[in-house]
Amino acid sequence: MSEHLPEHDPRSAFEDEGIPDLQDGTPQQQWAADPQEAPLPGDRPIAVDDFGTTVDEQIQGESLEGRLAREVPEEQPMFGADGAGGGMRMDGERDDLEGDLEPSGRDDLETGVPGLSGEGDSDAGASVSSDPYRAGRLVAPDEGVREDTEADLVAGDVGADTGGYTAEEAAMRVEPE
Repeated sequence: MSEHLPEHDPRSAFEDEGIPDLQDGTPQQQWAADPQEAPLPGDRPIAVDDFGTTVDEQIQGESLEGRLAREVPEEQPMFGADGAGGGMRMDGERDDLEGDLEPSGRDDLETGVPGLSGEGDSDAGASVSSDPYRAGRLVAPDEGVREDTEADLVAGDVGADTGGYTAEEAAMRVEPE
């Protein structure tokens, strides 16, 4: 008994004939790539005008002025573009931080770091404001050096660490309970 297998049509995609697609990046995928399905090159050559394409330029090295002239600033996404605030201006300054954190005059007794709070509150967790404000560095009461005796994960806001917010700290907000 012979099974009838249809002959392979070279103009059809492999998936249409039931042949599973090979994963990208494998040698088999690179060897099996149909030149008809290859992506087309761009209209303009890439990196022809860039510095370092000739041997002399590579030996000489690029000047700092040339590097800075080629720099393109990163696009800053506008979160809250509906005017709700929290957006980033193109000059790199946040527009929702004008009077966001004010020193409360209260020092953290354990660390000696001046406390920061929104709208003059003395305790960051007790905020009843409708607008959440930024949280700074969060430190557990045991400061990570003593045994943790609490069942819940608890931390206190001690303000920004070393004068600036890390990416994680910038993402934190204190929400009213």
